[in-house]
Amino acid sequence: MRQIFIFYYLIVGIQFANATTILSMDIDEVVTDAEFIFEGEVVFSETRQDTGSGIIRTYVTFAINDVLKGDEIGDSVELTFMGGAFNGEVVQVSGLRIPEDGEQGIYFVESLNRNLVNPLIGWSQGHFIIVDEDGDRRISTIDEKAVTDVQSVAAIPLAIKKPGGTIEGDSDVAAGVATDSNPNGRSRALTVPQFKAQILGIIEH
Repeated sequence: MRQIFIFYYLIVGIQFANATTILSMDIDEVVTDAEFIFEGEVVFSETRQDTGSGIIRTYVTFAINDVLKGDEIGDSVELTFMGGAFNGEVVQVSGLRIPEDGEQGIYFVESLNRNLVNPLIGWSQGHFIIVDEDGDRRISTIDEKAVTDVQSVAAIPLAIKKPGGTIEGDSDVAAGVATDSNPNGRSRALTVPQFKAQILGIIEH
C-alpha cells in the first residue's frame, strides 16, 4: 500500500515542518463565516479518485439532526474532504481529520458548493464531537478535550484582543472556546443543548 502525505499550507507567512498551519479564528468568526451549521451523524463514507486530476477525495454523508444556521436542505448532506484510501493508495492531508462512520457532532461548514481541502471552517475550529458521558450527550474537541464554555469575544476591544496567528489544523480551537484536557473534566463539558444555545446566541447577535 502506497501512502502519500500532503502538507497543505495557507498563506500565513510561517510554515512548520510536518504540520498544517492555518489562520486562527475566534468563535464569532467561525459562526459568522460558516455557511451552514448543523448537528449530525456520519452514516456513510466513500473514497473516490477523480478521473481527470487523479485527486483522491472522501465523500462523507451525514444524517442531519438539527440545523443551527443555513437553509433547510433535507435529511442529509454530503461533504467532501481531500484524501483517503483508494485502490491501495492512501492520501493523508496533515492536520485534516475526516469524520468517521458513526461519528456524531456539530459541524460548521464553510461552503456547501466549493471543493475545499476541508469543508469545515477553520478545520478543528469548526469540528466538534458529541460524546456520551454517563448518559449525557456532551461536546468534545476532535482531540478529545472537553468543551466547557463558549463565549463571544466580539465585544473585546481590538486594542486588547489577542492578535490572530496560526494554529495546528487538527487540534486547536477558536478563541472564545474553553476546553479541559483532564479526563476528569469531561463531566463538566457542555451538553449538546447548552452548546447549541451558546452558538445560537452568537448568531442572534
